[in-house]
Amino acid sequence: MFSNLIYFMMDYGQNTLFGDKVISSIGFDEQEIIRDILYLHANGNYIDCDPTFSIGNFYKNGLPKPKHRFDKTPQVAGVVEGTSDCIPLENESVNTIMFDPPFVMGASEKEDTSQYGGIIGTRFTAFKDFAELKEMYSKSLKEFYRILRTDGIVIFKCQDCNSSSKQHFSHCWVMYEAMKYGFYPKDLFILFAKNRINDGRKQQHARKYHSYFWVFQKRTCKVDYSVFSFFGEEKK
Repeated sequence: MFSNLIYFMMDYGQNTLFGDKVISSIGFDEQEIIRDILYLHANGNYIDCDPTFSIGNFYKNGLPKPKHRFDKTPQVAGVVEGTSDCIPLENESVNTIMFDPPFVMGASEKEDTSQYGGIIGTRFTAFKDFAELKEMYSKSLKEFYRILRTDGIVIFKCQDCNSSSKQHFSHCWVMYEAMKYGFYPKDLFILFAKNRINDGRKQQHARKYHSYFWVFQKRTCKVDYSVFSFFGEEKK
């Protein structure tokens, strides 16, 4: 564990010539955000399970690839076929999970969802509606809790979405769903998009140029996030 921490400090630039690096909650580089999360919250561990590995873009700049790599439709060597809600691993067998599920939704039953959502939809599947998204996310969080060791973390990348003229704040729902299964929402990072896409459609909501990296830890929640607690009212 100690050698891993030294590696983070030296190779990931956590310490610089001018002193310690200040880790920010915002950034334009997802690899840097992931490394910062590991340095702060992974207790010296690397990512050891990625159930939505795809082609491994998270690991293209030197971050070690997880030992356990899964995908619904494997595209590269070393990836095992599997879904995030049914991972072929023992209970409490991993320390750190990276989860990057689809977030696009709004495809009709007749549409090929793999083609929905423009550039993103051509590479990743999409959900028919918010209910389908929530079902997949919820079952995955339940499975992550099963395979994680105590104090292990899930790095959960998600993005809010507009569908059928409705705004869906997915990242808010994700936090409460994770808490339902016993996770503590320990930190939140925001990734700004480097590219700005404008498809010419009439806007009804602000265009989303950011996504989130939640850090959920398998432990008792330290903060009361119930609605009543914010207003000083007792729960009924």
